[in-house]
Amino acid sequence: MPFRLSPTSLFAVLQPWGEVNEPIHRRVAQIADAAAGQEALCVGCGAGAAVRWWARKYQTHVEGVDPDARAIENAERIARESGLAGLVSFQSAPATDLPHEPQVFDITLVEMLHLLGEDSGAVVREAARVARPMSTVIAIVPFWLDTPDKEDARILASFGLVPHVLVEWKGRFRDAGVVELTVEDAAKDARWISGGWLGIVIRAWRAAGWNGVRSIFSREFRVLRGLALRRILGLSIIKGTRWPHP
Repeated sequence: MPFRLSPTSLFAVLQPWGEVNEPIHRRVAQIADAAAGQEALCVGCGAGAAVRWWARKYQTHVEGVDPDARAIENAERIARESGLAGLVSFQSAPATDLPHEPQVFDITLVEMLHLLGEDSGAVVREAARVARPMSTVIAIVPFWLDTPDKEDARILASFGLVPHVLVEWKGRFRDAGVVELTVEDAAKDARWISGGWLGIVIRAWRAAGWNGVRSIFSREFRVLRGLALRRILGLSIIKGTRWPHP
């Protein structure tokens, strides 16, 4: 079986923080009306770059959860080294079974790209469960901008990535009790990945050496990158309000 980058490493390669990911999170924070003193959760936090950014910017406590135990170990180490250990905390757990009590967080953020293979409906339901009534649930989700080739969609599914059209995503949120939905593109001109091969190769080498470089020439990686650059596969921000239980 060929080596495959973890979701955390894969999207660190495709979405360098300063070039792609930080601008997305700046927009997410604006849409979420983020403010100091809020309790925030990031589901699918990977190695914690977004968690650290939110904690620094708003000087508020942010928790991160990711199914990748190695990514969580790295997140904890970097947080200690950067002096943020008092503002952030991390746990490794499935996104469909979060280690939190109900109705805890003021902002609940889901990064679906870091949750390859997870049941998206169950992930949204769990995010809604831990969100306080009338609080913000917000997600960064992959979606189809155009009808994909069936073989391309099959290859992405084998990779664990199953995008939906936006009406399907909205249905998942409403089914979870998240209403008043708004949607917008995550990145200007739908450019949510870096297109330059040189940077991709360098980042893949840093992530996993020759195994990382080999993985970016895999069929799955080429299909994912090609669909994104051809604007068939997009990335959206969906924001809603967690409605109180009846």
